[in-house]
Amino acid sequence: MESVKDLLVEIKEKSELIVDLAYSALIFDSEDMANEVKNLEEEMDDLVYKIRIKTMLAANNFEEAEQLSGILQVADAANNIANAATDIVYLLDMDITMRPFLPSLFSKADEKLHVVMISNNSSIINRTIGELNVEAETGVRIIAIKRGKHWIYDPDGDVRIKAGDALIIRGTEDGYEFLEKVARGEESWD
Repeated sequence: MESVKDLLVEIKEKSELIVDLAYSALIFDSEDMANEVKNLEEEMDDLVYKIRIKTMLAANNFEEAEQLSGILQVADAANNIANAATDIVYLLDMDITMRPFLPSLFSKADEKLHVVMISNNSSIINRTIGELNVEAETGVRIIAIKRGKHWIYDPDGDVRIKAGDALIIRGTEDGYEFLEKVARGEESWD
């Protein structure tokens, strides 16, 4: 059984993923990502329900309930973020010509979203995300991988990079540029 702490961590991570995927869905005009955002929002609702129940059961008196109310506020805030991200993907229902403001909006962000294509001669082929320690080494986070017609959302450290993968990443421009060179085989990871 999950603890309140475990549920809070999962809620935090899921809310971050939902926001990343919502913006990615808009930038890449991806219905697949938009659908994943909607699915994750349902999972978030379930997590918030579970944490509410666990928190209520943990309180034995008014003072304990007061102390635990902060946990519920954090969970509700994360849920509100997830709901707002889901609202963002509904912009995909608009004709693309009706949303010309999006590229300029995203270009001002400190961390940007990019797609990195893994070529056949890249030094990271068949290596795991965890082995490469991508986020710590480059400052970019792999949000999703498009492998053929399939998507891997929020890939774990044991996922292996394959030739032909499209990595959806979020991070610094320097990290993106390095990863892009490695992906094309122009630089070696090691």
